[in-house]
Amino acid sequence: MPELGQICDKIERQISAIREKAGERAWANFSRPAFVNNVSGIISQLDELYSLFQIARTEADKNPQASRQDIAEHIRDMGQLITVLKRNRQMEEERLDKLRTEGINSIAETVTVPALYSDLEQKVLSMLLKSTYAAERLRVSLRKREPGMQARGAQKNILDLLEKKENELEDLRKKYEQSRRNTFLGLAEKESSIEIENELNDLMRKLEAKTALLKKQFESAKESIVQTEKRVGELEERLFGVEELESQAMGKTFELMTMLKKERDYAKKMLIEIEHETIQLRNTYSKELLGLQEEKITLKNSIEDRFMREIDGMKRELSEKTKTLSHLQEMLTNREKRIEHIDEANHKLRLSNAELSKHDAVKKHFLKKGKDPRKEKK
Repeated sequence: MPELGQICDKIERQISAIREKAGERAWANFSRPAFVNNVSGIISQLDELYSLFQIARTEADKNPQASRQDIAEHIRDMGQLITVLKRNRQMEEERLDKLRTEGINSIAETVTVPALYSDLEQKVLSMLLKSTYAAERLRVSLRKREPGMQARGAQKNILDLLEKKENELEDLRKKYEQSRRNTFLGLAEKESSIEIENELNDLMRKLEAKTALLKKQFESAKESIVQTEKRVGELEERLFGVEELESQAMGKTFELMTMLKKERDYAKKMLIEIEHETIQLRNTYSKELLGLQEEKITLKNSIEDRFMREIDGMKRELSEKTKTLSHLQEMLTNREKRIEHIDEANHKLRLSNAELSKHDAVKKHFLKKGKDPRKEKK
């Protein structure tokens, strides 16, 4: 399924582009027009990423072994995030248009909502991390279904081990997300800040009520008892002191809330950066391990092919030598038969020669005696 591999490459490139654009500048420092412009570009890029994941899900549906449920959940979360970003962009644009219509462009350029912008930034970065993780799982499942990786048992064991580690990392990530919601730097911090803010508001209301009551007592005492001017002066000084403390408490309260929000945003950003680096390292490790496994398979197959070719050559050479040896044996057998035939002929010739020699000896013997052996026979 080469199409799914190409889609995974496009998804990774798109994630890198979005992350680069989203991380150019902290969103909390954006003015309202700058935020609208920036989030518009992010939304268009997220729409492209959303389309790529839908195509990947379509390709993954062709194989029953693909993790379609994880892709579907991720696509649903991404669609919700895009909807939230579009709604916030629309609200900010409407506020800009309203302020510009009222002729207060300077306020439209300066009034911002840093807490909202920062929270949207964290959501976008978190979604990019989840997208990287989803693309990595798609790539690992794709490599597992390749024919070259299913040819040997050892390769399948390695891929099963990688899948098991990925499942363990997924469980750890879910536990981490749950734990982060309950930590001081996670969502628990928001709840703590809200509780502190509510308590401070209750205290401020009580303080305002007591201040109003004190003012009323002061006015009543000033009107009814002229003789107690000294006491009235002391009460007035105490009132001014209480109002000053109230002002200081208000200032410190807002300063504390701003500091806590900044620390929360910074801690979340650092955690997302660390998680992103961890996913990249794990992705690199998986790719290198799979590459080494493929290289080992290729080398082993090439060695097996070379030895099979050599064995086939040796078999052919042995067959030719066997044929040659059979031919030589046949020639040797024929030669031995010829030699045996010649020996028999020589033996007959020797016998004939011996008979002829005897005949010649007898002839010479009779010739020396002057007798004709033929006449004697007659």
